[in-house]
Amino acid sequence: MRIFKEIHLIFIITFLGVSAKEECDDTKYIVSKCYNYKNEDYQWLMEVPSNKASCSGKSLSEPLSVPCNFACAKGETFDKSTLGCKDCGSGTFSLGGGHQYTFDELDGLKGIPTDISLKATSLVTSYETECKKNTVWHVKGNVLQGDVQHNCAISVLVRFKLQRAGAISITYNLPTSYVFATMSSQCDFGTDDKDNDGDDDDDDDNQSDPRKKVDYMLKPTGYGVWHEKTIKIDTAGEYELALYTFGINAFHFPFSIRSIVVEGSAFIQECITCPPGTYAAKSKSSTCTPCPKDTYTADEGSTKCLPCQGGYYADEGSSKCTKRPVCEAKHFQKVFTGCDKSNVATVEYQPIQPKICIGDAPSAEMKQSPCGTCNPGMYKNKNTNTCEFCPSKTYSNGTVAECVKCTNDLSLVPGLYYKIWNELPMFLKRSYISFDQTNAINLDYHSQSWIPSIEYISSQAVPDVVSALSLTITKGFRQLELSKTTKEYGTLSFKFSLGCESSCTLFLVAQDIDDDDADDWLVIHRWHMDKKSEHKDIIDYKYSITSPDAVIFNWLFTSDDQEQGTDEVRIYEILVTNTQVGGSDRCVTCLTTNQQETECKSCTPGNILSNNTCIACPKSTIATRLRSNDPTPTVCVPCPSNTISDDGISCYVPCQQAFNGNIQYDLKAISTIEFHGSKLFTQKGSGYFHVFNATICGNASVTCAKTPEPDEPKRRANQGITDSKLCRMGSVPEQNSTLASVAYIDEFGEELLNISLSTSKYFPPLRSDYNLTDITLVYRANLSAPETCRQRITYLSLRCDHLYDDIKQNLSLKYKLQTPSDCSTGTCDGCTFQFLLRTPLACPTCDENTNGFRTFLGPCKFGRQEVRKVPYPYCSHKLNEKVEIRRCSMLSLEIEIIIILFIIISIVLISLVIMCWRKNRKLEYRYMQLVENANPDDDAPVDNVCAQISDEESGDEIQFKKPSKAKKIMNVVRNAIRKNPNNDQSEFFNGDSFLLTNASKNDA
Repeated sequence: MRIFKEIHLIFIITFLGVSAKEECDDTKYIVSKCYNYKNEDYQWLMEVPSNKASCSGKSLSEPLSVPCNFACAKGETFDKSTLGCKDCGSGTFSLGGGHQYTFDELDGLKGIPTDISLKATSLVTSYETECKKNTVWHVKGNVLQGDVQHNCAISVLVRFKLQRAGAISITYNLPTSYVFATMSSQCDFGTDDKDNDGDDDDDDDNQSDPRKKVDYMLKPTGYGVWHEKTIKIDTAGEYELALYTFGINAFHFPFSIRSIVVEGSAFIQECITCPPGTYAAKSKSSTCTPCPKDTYTADEGSTKCLPCQGGYYADEGSSKCTKRPVCEAKHFQKVFTGCDKSNVATVEYQPIQPKICIGDAPSAEMKQSPCGTCNPGMYKNKNTNTCEFCPSKTYSNGTVAECVKCTNDLSLVPGLYYKIWNELPMFLKRSYISFDQTNAINLDYHSQSWIPSIEYISSQAVPDVVSALSLTITKGFRQLELSKTTKEYGTLSFKFSLGCESSCTLFLVAQDIDDDDADDWLVIHRWHMDKKSEHKDIIDYKYSITSPDAVIFNWLFTSDDQEQGTDEVRIYEILVTNTQVGGSDRCVTCLTTNQQETECKSCTPGNILSNNTCIACPKSTIATRLRSNDPTPTVCVPCPSNTISDDGISCYVPCQQAFNGNIQYDLKAISTIEFHGSKLFTQKGSGYFHVFNATICGNASVTCAKTPEPDEPKRRANQGITDSKLCRMGSVPEQNSTLASVAYIDEFGEELLNISLSTSKYFPPLRSDYNLTDITLVYRANLSAPETCRQRITYLSLRCDHLYDDIKQNLSLKYKLQTPSDCSTGTCDGCTFQFLLRTPLACPTCDENTNGFRTFLGPCKFGRQEVRKVPYPYCSHKLNEKVEIRRCSMLSLEIEIIIILFIIISIVLISLVIMCWRKNRKLEYRYMQLVENANPDDDAPVDNVCAQISDEESGDEIQFKKPSKAKKIMNVVRNAIRKNPNNDQSEFFNGDSFLLTNASKNDA
């Protein structure tokens, strides 16, 4: 063993260039890695030059063999003379082989070490430019702060190297959000984390099993409270620690880091002098203490802090004192002392604490004002001289000494009505909330955060501090029949104005009354003024309350101006209706949840009020209110197409119907269905799924539930459950388990708007779809806190996919979800969603009487033909193939048509030939008649022959006229001439031609 060490030592001396010359005194000691020889672990303690030129030509001491993991403890450093450890002196500190990252406002972001990277990005692509252009990271005092903007994410990446097993500690402050951390390395390592905040409820993220990446979650710290997160690492190597946080809503606090300490980055560490503004009074200090308020130290290595001289002040951790300014009006605020027995209120000006100015405020004289009356719903108690709520079944407008009972059957609307600010009303609390511990406000000054001033209650801004006014609704809201229908259990309305010099913000926030942590606050609305404004414009805001549970409403006011007292908010009136506690300011004719009333009489669900009579709605119609605040429905509205209603309350889709087509469907198998989207990833690489629950047909609804935390209050856990027609859950798989937890739920289908047969342009059909039209359901959900859109519209298309059934027939999961190709989550704008569900359960039903068959005709043989009917493969009801034999013709249809045409043409031609033949026979007969009549020996008159011919032509319809007397005479003369041909007068008559011509004329 000794020989091996000597050989090893010679090699190290040669490598370091140690010689036998004059010894060098500008050196430091380092420790080599551990070696093992014959089960003995050791390492070398070596003296090396502080820099390359400090020991040129000089010798160094020989390396010394020491046990492995040799290191000095915190507050100690290595002693060259004894080759051991010694305590660091006062004014210095030591981490015992590590280093500490601190921050200084004078250096700003330029002083951030290269080992630390700061980034800002966006959760939504459209906000990317806005998130990056804002200066979200800055150094304030000795704290690194990142402003978590709305829809933005910020991250810190720390790179460090451990020479031995060590740890990393982060001292941070983030009041209302979680910080997600990821530790990664090239090699496997094991960790053990601890919250050094006195909280026994540690994160369940200890990862002792070796791995290359470990995730952590840092809980919110609360206001003005710092937590220290320590992660122990059991293996040397190079590491990266990434810290992420993001802003989901409009209300945010900065993510502050006071220090980052790495232990194990070295074996030996020199003592470090304390920076200005800090001191170490004792030796063996592991850190330096910031100077208390109104003290300072300008030198490094201080052992104490010096008090500021008169007329100067200093914040905690200051390296200098600042001269106190002369007091101005902005350094003071009004203090309302309340009303005395003489009904007079006193208003005086007192300095804003902590006071830093010298002198009194200008015009700071005390003023007295007459007190106002009590608020509506309250009366003046003569014994206590205070305002109290009216007893049950009574009311008051605030001006009477006793409450009045309602007459007849009139009802009351209890609530909290604050518009007279003589004092801080019941159920209201006021306080300051500090961003960081160094600027924490003393509890004694919380009463100055909001000042009642008879006509209004006001708050003046303090730098880096939030003024909080809290209204606690202890017992929640009344649950009326109207509330169950309208989903409105009450209203919150208030009037206010903002007076800002440069930039100020007012938040309205809802908080769970059962949860003290502020990480679950809901920002209802945010008003931001980025220019100078005065108290001229009064804003009237109204908010509908959709839950009957107890709640706390917070008004939070803050300013970006560093001058205190310059910005102010005034609240003139606060009104909360339908509360379990409080008083009534008037009688109304019916039970309502707000200040408006219409008709008093109410009807059972499914009925409408018409002419003061309740009438049931006809089938397939539902009872509806003309106005949202009507206490009872007054009209019956028809259900959307392809939906029906049996009770007049809600419409639903019948599972068996044709959807206005000629194909019947049966959707009972998917009346309610749960389907999963594709795997998605967060910005830090964690995978999650979207799980949808949908009601396709029938009168049932589906439920989406968020996985409750182990210590989550029951009421808040119940808020994580929603009943709907369509809802979405964010499912996160648990590590090393097949189970998954639901991180959040989204409402997608409060109402089914329509269902029809249509095909979306986002999902073109395939050839295998047989031209079947999709069944498309349209859902609508109203958003309670709209940011980009007021309502969410979802198109869910069901497509018959019989091939999927064939492929996945052995699986219980028989569907495939598709989204538009350019929008993997189903939406590109966050308002309109498109989904396609391919499933064999959406295929039409087929029976013997429907067109569920394809017909194939066989060849015709000997007058017989085989007809084969094959059912379509998409039919949900399996049909058997049919074969029929029919009579048929051996000739094709084309040939049959040609033959028929030939026969028709032949008949026509034969008819024409017969007609022509008959006509020719008639002509021959006429000719023979003429020849016979031309015989001179024939005594028959020629006109008779012509008449006979005409008779043959005209048939029985022609009637011959009797010859006239002149014609008879002419015939006699003509016959006489024929008998005496030698008579000279025959020439005069020109023979037969003359007689025939004249006879024709006479006949005419």
